[in-house]
Amino acid sequence: MKLLEGYSPPQDVFNQPTYHFGEYFVLNYFKKAQWSGYRFYALGEWEPNNPKVLEGREKIKEMFTIQKLEEFRRQRVLSGHAAGQGEPDLFLYMESGPTLFLEVKKGGDRVSPAQLTCLAQIKAILEADVGIVYLAKYGQKYKPKTYELNLETFEGCLHVSPEEKSNISNVSV
Repeated sequence: MKLLEGYSPPQDVFNQPTYHFGEYFVLNYFKKAQWSGYRFYALGEWEPNNPKVLEGREKIKEMFTIQKLEEFRRQRVLSGHAAGQGEPDLFLYMESGPTLFLEVKKGGDRVSPAQLTCLAQIKAILEADVGIVYLAKYGQKYKPKTYELNLETFEGCLHVSPEEKSNISNVSV
């Protein structure tokens, strides 16, 4: 199986193929669109001895100022997510400057409150673009969801239109 043209997927893909496939599928898609990126990275100082995150962590330090990274880390601690909980699956960048963090979902996966908090913190503090990608099987009907991020409180929620609310008894993320 070759998910990234010109690259050999890490052993994780073979150890847990259903868990990692989606992330590498999306990473490959963006690489074809001239983005570079990482599945493993760390926005903070967590996992200091994990060799998988070292290259991505170094690129993060190149792409964002130390002031922004320190403020991001401070907010992660204040929100109770200092050890990387909720960080998006992918960190993508272009050498020309744009950055993008993506959470990848498939099947019955749902976006957690910790993930929405992290996306809001990234957008507000690091001023990077963020997104959620949902992979659907070919032919599967899927209704896209809209999430609202409060960039002052760093909270996020699933946005449900008034028409949808009348059809849904319990909305959760």
